[in-house]
Amino acid sequence: MKGRMRPYLPELTIRDYNIYLRYLRGVRRQLYEAYGLYSCHLLRSNGVLFAILSDSLAGRQATCQRKRVPGTLAWRRLMCQTQGIRLAAQVEVLLGWHNLQDRKYSELRPLKRLRRAVDRLLLRRAYERAVQENPALERLFVQERDQAVVQMNLSAKNYSLAAEPMSNIYGALYSTLATDDPSQRKSMRYIGSSIGRIFYLLDKAERFEMDKSSGRYNVFVVNDLRGQAAAVENARRQALAAANDLIRVYSMLDIKLNRGLLDNIMLLGLHHAVEPLEAGAEHENWEIP
Repeated sequence: MKGRMRPYLPELTIRDYNIYLRYLRGVRRQLYEAYGLYSCHLLRSNGVLFAILSDSLAGRQATCQRKRVPGTLAWRRLMCQTQGIRLAAQVEVLLGWHNLQDRKYSELRPLKRLRRAVDRLLLRRAYERAVQENPALERLFVQERDQAVVQMNLSAKNYSLAAEPMSNIYGALYSTLATDDPSQRKSMRYIGSSIGRIFYLLDKAERFEMDKSSGRYNVFVVNDLRGQAAAVENARRQALAAANDLIRVYSMLDIKLNRGLLDNIMLLGLHHAVEPLEAGAEHENWEIP
């Protein structure tokens, strides 16, 4: 299980752990039923958070049923098709598809080029169906991609300007999870924008050496930072500042369900993704039992 927005296991209660796993299985089951088995490998923990936030803000109590986990012979309890789970599956498919377009074939090794071609072939129908179901969501991704191209062409040195495309798309995505309350929608947009900025900075810092060798635009490279370690440290400082601002806004949200679980993810889990809270715990292995 990949993705940065995950619970922090050492502080997670058994009850919240079970709720998270049931949502995780529920989103996977929704991907399987709506978009096919191959789409399930796109699943990231970030999309599971969309489902939990959407249902918890609206106070929608999900129905828990026992069904088979796709890709296995195991039958487990999982959350059924809520509005939040359906949205999470759409986000996973569209985000996964656009991630495939993120790097040019010429920048990939031969084996990864082959995998990219297979992914595009087998995921195209899932992508087209998700676009039909939610064209507004697809427009957000297209706008973000166009803005990112502009920033690359400008070779912007300003970190805020470089992170703006991803910040904007996450802000728009998170704002759709809010209820009809304008203040809640504004708060969710701010939270999403902060998360998008954090993701962008950390991803670019981790790709520093790769982008530098390939000549691809990277805001840390154009700022002449000395090596990947310096880029990661710079990214973490900025990401921690954004996370602290996010916590202030998040604490004012009216969350009707699963407050303990969401607090764990938004406060401890995100902080752990930026600056590990304990040595040797950078990589937590989340499977779907």
